[in-house]
Amino acid sequence: MVTTQSSPMADINRQDIIRGMMAEVDGLSYSMASASLEAVLTLVTQALADHQSIMLSDFGKFGVRHRQARSGSHPRTHQPITIPEVFIPYFTPSPHLKKLVQKSNEKAQ
Repeated sequence: MVTTQSSPMADINRQDIIRGMMAEVDGLSYSMASASLEAVLTLVTQALADHQSIMLSDFGKFGVRHRQARSGSHPRTHQPITIPEVFIPYFTPSPHLKKLVQKSNEKAQ
């Protein structure tokens, strides 16, 4: 389990993940854990940039959604404007991950 320096409910950052990886794998050095994390994040980022989806069993799915260009109005002037098309990354948790999060929520109460 990855915990932070300040409290168990604090956000987890890159350093916390690296330390957690080192705790999980015997003999894993800081530099190897850091390089491994960087490699995974680079692969995920590049796949999303190429509009590919990434499915990780028991974790979830990363993907990219397309939003069409549409018309809108400027909030101050109320003049019509065109809102350009965009591609938005998203994450959908797996049923297994949802169940784990729900269980941890029930324990906290």
